[in-house]
Amino acid sequence: MTDLRKLDLNLLKAFVILLDECNVSRAAQRLSVTQPAMSGILNRLRDSFHDPLFVRVQHGMQPTDRALQLGQIARQVLQDITSMLQPPVLEPENLAMTLRIGATDYVQQIIALPLILKLRRLAPNVQIALLPVQGQNIKTLFEQNKIDLALVSHFHVTPDMYQQKLYDEHYVCAMSREHPLANTPLTAERFSQLPFAMFSYNGGEFSGATDLALQALGLNRKVMVSLNNIVLLPELLQGSDLVAVLPAHFAQTLPNVHLQAPPIDIAGFTMMMTWHERTQYDVAHQWLRQIVGEVCQ
Repeated sequence: MTDLRKLDLNLLKAFVILLDECNVSRAAQRLSVTQPAMSGILNRLRDSFHDPLFVRVQHGMQPTDRALQLGQIARQVLQDITSMLQPPVLEPENLAMTLRIGATDYVQQIIALPLILKLRRLAPNVQIALLPVQGQNIKTLFEQNKIDLALVSHFHVTPDMYQQKLYDEHYVCAMSREHPLANTPLTAERFSQLPFAMFSYNGGEFSGATDLALQALGLNRKVMVSLNNIVLLPELLQGSDLVAVLPAHFAQTLPNVHLQAPPIDIAGFTMMMTWHERTQYDVAHQWLRQIVGEVCQ
């Protein structure tokens, strides 16, 4: 055998059966071929390995020393190939890998925190890296192999990306429970006159979806504070007359904050999970994406 391309794996299987049986007729029966065909296979094996492989003895055939040596290798090769063709079995408790998740502060609070707690129970050896993606192109981050998974709004996902819808998000108005207008129905005009705090993903922004909705009604609001650190928002609302329009899933986690529906129709968004094609068929990543979906339910 001088060229791997000339090796037929079916010959290896026949060779191992011949070693088991040391009889051409019985080997032919196991392979469901005729005896002449089995004799032809044996001749091909002899040509390939430049050795008689089997010699005749009184009660059948006896393998040569070379055949016995080759047999050990052939059995291992066939076993390895069989293992390659078997679907991988996932054992979450033994899964050891690093999952790099690109997400905004909002998503880290809503999805990443419960995800980490669940994975600590199911797959304690999985390391999780939460990476900021504000102002970055998600597809580029995937192509540069900087993240494995992204949890972002539908605005950041293009049709050609692998993706899954997690949930639809809507906005609520949040203010201190001690705010004079807490539990008071608001008109669109009164709402527009309130002093606002705004969470800005990119920092320094003073307008967003709320402003678009107000402008459609011929109204404007005054944003007094623009934050790009969402952690500061709860204390800011509790200690001032400021109000904020926030994604409902996040707002519901804030302590000591009164929530109510805004008096205007503000366009919400859809939270998506997206990933790169290199992990599309990876069993571990498929399982992890399933866990993310369960957390978001």
